[in-house]
This record gives sequence, structure tokens and C-alpha cells, in this order.
Amino acid sequence: MKRITVSTIAVASILLGASAASAQNADVKSIVSEVNSANKLAQASQKTIDGIQNATDKLTGEFKQVLKVNAGLRAYNAQQRRVITRQEEEIRKIKITIGGIDEIKRQITPLMLDMINDLQEFIDGDIPFLLEERNARVAALREAMDNPNVSDPERFRVILAAYKAEVTYGSKIKSWIGDLEEGGKTRSVSFAQVGRIGYYYQTQDQSETKVWNVTAKKWDALDAEFTGRIKTFIRIAGGRTAPNIVTLPIAAPREKAK
Repeated sequence: MKRITVSTIAVASILLGASAASAQNADVKSIVSEVNSANKLAQASQKTIDGIQNATDKLTGEFKQVLKVNAGLRAYNAQQRRVITRQEEEIRKIKITIGGIDEIKRQITPLMLDMINDLQEFIDGDIPFLLEERNARVAALREAMDNPNVSDPERFRVILAAYKAEVTYGSKIKSWIGDLEEGGKTRSVSFAQVGRIGYYYQTQDQSETKVWNVTAKKWDALDAEFTGRIKTFIRIAGGRTAPNIVTLPIAAPREKAK
């Protein structure tokens, strides 16, 4: 009986040792499994962290780019505000100018009328050449002033053109055949003009040659020595003969009043 008891105890011990070893193996496997799971979880977490970092870097880059764009826009807007301020100032000046247009128009009409009257007065006191042509030009100016279809700029233009025509007379030589009224009679004579310093006429038969006296405002007869000279000058001024040197009597410069 004692041997059986020992055997039973031995078997029991063996069984208990086997159970302990089996339990230890189970713990090791559990630990290994948990470690593997932890590693897998860590790897997944690392991938997530890497993804978040990449996304953060991308957002940071985009944010920096946006900051640069905003800085450029702020500079552009500041420059545009300066431009707008200047434009507003120009608009203000233009409005002021436009507001004065009516006043200018009221002043320009009397000015143009005075210019026409001054031109007529000048012609009346000038050497009496081409009076019909020059007086007709002044009459046309007065007609333009009374015509509602003619604008102020156009009126001013034709007035200046008339003044320019008068200036041109002073730098030309010219001859023509026209009617001379003198002593209640009208005769056809040849006229010749040297700017505004010499004005002559000669009858068709050269029997009479005269020069305009600027001071006395009348015709003075010339000596016979000038008959041929005036005839030659008339032909030169009319383009009927080649230019040449001709000695002519001219009006002496008038002394300015002191």
C-alpha cells in the first residue's frame, strides 16, 4: 500500500509539473501575441503620424504662399488707393473747370466781337489794297457770329484765319488789274503791292503812275523816272517776267508815339 501511495504522489507531482509548464507556455504566447499586437499598433500609429506630418508640412507651405500673396495684394491695394486718391483730385478739378465753362462762354463772345471790330478798324486805317476782298472777309465773320449753327470754336477758328490772312499780306508782292475810284470817276488800272510798305497804280497807257501816301492817306503822283520801274515791277509781281532788282519809292517808317 505504501508503494502505491508513493506512485500516486509521484504521478500527481508529474501532473502538477506538466500543468505548470503548460501554463508558462501559454503566458509566453500571450505576451508574444500582445507584443506583436503592440508593434503592429505602433507601426499603424507611426504611419498615421507620418501622414499627419506630411499634411501639416503641406498646409504650412500653402499658408506661407498665402501670406506672400496677401502681402502682394496689400501692396497693390495701397498703390491703387494712391491712384484713386489722385483720380478723385483730378475729377474734382475737372468739375470745377466744367463749372466755369458757362462763364468762359459768356466772356468769349464779347472777345470775338472785339477781335472782329479791331480787324475792321485795322483794315480801315491800312493801305487800301484789295478792300473788297478784305471787307467781305469781315462781313463773313459777322455772319458767323449771328449764325446759331456755327459753334464758338468754329467762330474763333475763322477769326484767327482772317487775322492770319491779314498778316500774310504784309510779306507778299502782288499785282492785279482793278477799278480805281478817284475824283468821282472809275478807271481800270494796274495795281501793285509790296507788303505794307509800297502800294502803286499805273494806268493802262502808263500816262499816270502814283504811289499811296500812308501819312496823308492819298495818292501822290510819281515822277516820270518811275514809270518804267513801276511797269517792270507790275510784271514781276504778276509773274509775267523774271524777278529782278527794281528801285521803288516806299513809305518811310512812321515814328512811334512817345
